[in-house]
Amino acid sequence: MALTALFGFAVSGCDKKTSDDLKQNAEETKQTVEKKAKETKEAADKEFEKAKPKLKEFGEKAKDASQDAMKKTKEAADSAAQKLKEATNSSPQPVSPTPAP
Repeated sequence: MALTALFGFAVSGCDKKTSDDLKQNAEETKQTVEKKAKETKEAADKEFEKAKPKLKEFGEKAKDASQDAMKKTKEAADSAAQKLKEATNSSPQPVSPTPAP
């Protein structure tokens, strides 16, 4: 019976050690993941800061291109309207029919 109790304590102690080891490994893994996540975020923030001037430049170019396109579209519309007006003004006037005697 003493042997059974001793064996029980040994197994119980082994389970406790395994449980503690698993908890410790889980905590270490958690800390490693948190550290890597922080490093990744810092690297991403750094890259974003480096990209900001290029993004601003790209935005300005897009704005300029948009304004240029609007200006050219307005000019084309004005030109088409002018040509239509000229075409309608220069068309021959219809001849009035002469009344029959």
